[in-house]
Amino acid sequence: MEVILLEKVGKLGHLGDKVTVKDGYARNFLIPTGKALRVTKANIEMFEAKKAELAKKSEEAKKVAETISAKIKGKSFVVIRQAGDTGHLYGSVSTRDLANVFKTAGADVDYTKITIDTPIKEIGIYEVKVALHPEIVDTVKINVARSEEEAKVAELTAEKEAKLAKEKAEKAKAEAKAEKEAKEAELAKAKEEKKEEANA
Repeated sequence: MEVILLEKVGKLGHLGDKVTVKDGYARNFLIPTGKALRVTKANIEMFEAKKAELAKKSEEAKKVAETISAKIKGKSFVVIRQAGDTGHLYGSVSTRDLANVFKTAGADVDYTKITIDTPIKEIGIYEVKVALHPEIVDTVKINVARSEEEAKVAELTAEKEAKLAKEKAEKAKAEAKAEKEAKEAELAKAKEEKKEEANA
């Protein structure tokens, strides 16, 4: 099915683009959520008449999203939950829970804009994506713990592990570079020796 996009949609396209998508995706998501219109003569005329208004609306939504983004981008949020000795939560942390956490931090985020890649069912630090606008997608850390103290310990441990991993990667890179230089020097030396033998 061919549709006209009424806003930027992921990797699909920008406002005003005509794209071909699967019928189910258009009927069940793009059209009902107001992100696209089916390509018909009447819809094209309607879109052309409203194009400037839609662009203005999108720009206003982007400004609002930027304001919210400034409050959450790159930050870590602590979620206190009850859990067993193994760290398994009694229940799970949902997108609605995270929306409430952001709200207490002063960022009003709709739970439908939060994406949890893996279900949060254990204590630990997770990364979640918050798509405030098609052009503004932030990644925030969610630190799930039994208490504030446990959250701080987890944060410090994670920072230490990240630092060690970075140092290890840098060391491996330096070793690989040194090995490459040694091989190049060896090849250059062998070449030189061959040249000398040929001249002799």
